[in-house]
Amino acid sequence: MDQLAKGIHEVYETRGKYIVIGLTGRTGSGCSTTAKILSSSKQKLKLVLPQILRGNNNETRKFAIISRFVANNWESFIWIEIKNIITSFILETKKEDFAEFISTFLEPNSQDKRRAINSTFMKTCGRDYDLLRAERLRLKDRIKDTNERHLRNKQFYFEDLPPFTRKLKKTLDSLSRSHYTKLFQKIGDNIRLSGSAISSDFSPKNIFAISKRVNRLLKIFTHQSRFGSAKTFIVIDAFRNPFEALYFRERYSAFYLMALNTDDATRRERLQAQSDLTASEIESINKKESNKITSQFSEFVSQNIQKCYDIADIHVSNPQIGIDDLTYLKWQLAKFISLVMRPGIIMPSSQERCMQIAHTAKLNSGCLSRQVGACITDDSYSIKAIGWNTTPEGQTPCSLRNVYDLFSHKDDDAFSNYEINNQGFRKFTSEIYENRNTKKRLEHLKGRNVSYCFKDIKNQIDKGKNQVHTRALHAEENAFLQVVKYGGQAIKGGKLFTTSSPCELCAKKAYQLGITEIFFIDPYPGISENHILNSGVTTPNLTMFSGAIGRAYHQLYEPIMPQKDEINSIINLHFEDHCQTIEDENRKLKAEIMKLKELKDIETKTRGKKKAT
Repeated sequence: MDQLAKGIHEVYETRGKYIVIGLTGRTGSGCSTTAKILSSSKQKLKLVLPQILRGNNNETRKFAIISRFVANNWESFIWIEIKNIITSFILETKKEDFAEFISTFLEPNSQDKRRAINSTFMKTCGRDYDLLRAERLRLKDRIKDTNERHLRNKQFYFEDLPPFTRKLKKTLDSLSRSHYTKLFQKIGDNIRLSGSAISSDFSPKNIFAISKRVNRLLKIFTHQSRFGSAKTFIVIDAFRNPFEALYFRERYSAFYLMALNTDDATRRERLQAQSDLTASEIESINKKESNKITSQFSEFVSQNIQKCYDIADIHVSNPQIGIDDLTYLKWQLAKFISLVMRPGIIMPSSQERCMQIAHTAKLNSGCLSRQVGACITDDSYSIKAIGWNTTPEGQTPCSLRNVYDLFSHKDDDAFSNYEINNQGFRKFTSEIYENRNTKKRLEHLKGRNVSYCFKDIKNQIDKGKNQVHTRALHAEENAFLQVVKYGGQAIKGGKLFTTSSPCELCAKKAYQLGITEIFFIDPYPGISENHILNSGVTTPNLTMFSGAIGRAYHQLYEPIMPQKDEINSIINLHFEDHCQTIEDENRKLKAEIMKLKELKDIETKTRGKKKAT
């Protein structure tokens, strides 16, 4: 390889040498399957053209490009399992204390059952627990030699811990089908609260306790990558709290959060088949993962998969295509990993382009609760309208209003007549924001604007819950109205892209306007799919989005250098520059003309001298 080709490879080495993928998704969406595929060897990957791509020539060509690249560049990922990280925290607790914790948590109302659980745990896991606990405590001691410390940590987390975690799961599953899941969810919350597996005492410094321990493992491989030539690819399953994902995004430019999407019916079938869970047990898991079981500190420590989807860099669709048909899932993983290594090796899909526009539009939202963007296209993906959730044009977005301006009449144009003149509303709002405790805590905002949500206040006054009281238009609704407001082509037969999933009201509007396909990200569509979109005879398709959006859209699809220059330099191609040739000929002709002119001048001067003589 010549020096020029080496230089190009060196430029890409920063992207292709160290990659960290974090996985997120609801239970049953396929995080473990995805991690298993990423950790497989090149020989076991075996890419096959998915049925869904056949018939689309350009997508087939993209598949061929990615397949060739993967055949030459694929590396197995190192799989860090969060459940083993949680087990390492468990081992910092005394065996007797942990046995008491699990028996009390699983059977709080029966002393006999608690004794039985305690006895079962001690018999099956007691001896291994003592051995691993001793090793875990030894690892907490400062080991000066870096290589020795890394070797001992690798052995503990990747060789010693996994068999014990499996044994613990088997023991808990023998007691009840859902005990393992419920217990580890509770322990995960406890660790984020207190840093301990069995304590629920909140301390803010422990919010990132799990992330920091994972980061210690990453440093092992960062060290190896820095001082060696081998590539280091790491996959972490499964992120349940968005702040943990943000922790790694802020520290590693090579980190990408990948969300696994699966339709609800398929996911439930998988859970029932794999874990034999009942419908009520699945619903309990759903509530836990969507942060619907709230507590004082749940925003920081509880599972919130919906928010994880909101901040994900890459979305991977994992539908059920036949029995154990993973061709489409493998294709998506191969495509995105290839793009991380070689940005711009293929261009984005039409769906990615449109969803990226919706994703960008959502940042215009003035809503205090959630930002949502929407994009409407015709059947050829030509964009007709863009929308985001915000107040009607001419009204002030909620994020720009200050509740204390309402009380002082400092900015009356920002508030409605109802807010200004309704004494009951003003009195209730004043009691919330003007009391001594609230004003005392304003200093913690450090100058931030004190906005307030009208809908929340009005619902509190009415002692009910009514979406009609929201000030903002929904993003999809706003996009539909843009077409009417400014004119344009009809959108019947078109497509709707939304960074959420349409509520019942927006689903009805999409149906009425003749939208044929709705691409969405949010995996919690409520009843709009079954109640509205699947009814009647002109039902639109509800399609889970697959692709890179946000910062990842640019990182994956913007080439580091033009492909033509890169390829020509590596294979040493040189093309004749016809323009340059013409310029060279012109210079030669000009030079000859100058010589002839000089000769003519000399001849003229000679004749003049002869005449003078």
